[in-house]
Amino acid sequence: MLAIYMRKVLAQLNFALRNKSEQYPDALKAIFLLNNTLYLLQGLQRSGLLDVLMLAEPECEANYRDMIQEHKNAYLQSWNKLLAHTVLDEPLPAKLRDKDRQMLKDKFSSFNREWEEISRVQRGYSVPDAELREALKRDNKQALLPRYSALHERAAALPFSKNPDKYVKYTPVQIAAQLDGYFDEAA
Repeated sequence: MLAIYMRKVLAQLNFALRNKSEQYPDALKAIFLLNNTLYLLQGLQRSGLLDVLMLAEPECEANYRDMIQEHKNAYLQSWNKLLAHTVLDEPLPAKLRDKDRQMLKDKFSSFNREWEEISRVQRGYSVPDAELREALKRDNKQALLPRYSALHERAAALPFSKNPDKYVKYTPVQIAAQLDGYFDEAA
């Protein structure tokens, strides 16, 4: 009886969390749901109530873990707009033409603008759980660094501008360092 009641209460709580999350932009929505879903699961585990709940819903823990993964994936999708700026549509010729120079300027300018906006916003996101915080930082690096490094490596040394520092503002090391500053638990 208690397990059935708990299942109903948790279903209502999950519904309320999803409704509340709708007021946030996609990245923050995913972080909000991640934090709260993990907190719920950990609270159920600590209290021993997860065992009681599993009497009525044996797959309860797996369902919460699936939700956590779903929210992580939703968060990672928030990087897609930035990642689009790291893709070169065609290989760069040995001798750059004017359109190649302009394309590189546009790529780096767009990347910089998007990166600075994401950094400004996401530095304020808080992830209290240390394990989740480190996992998100690792996932961010795995999603962004290889692609940005490839763009940086292929294009940064090319003479596409008289003022390359205006366009190539960040090295991959600087991007990684900034990612390490995300999700401060006190934010």
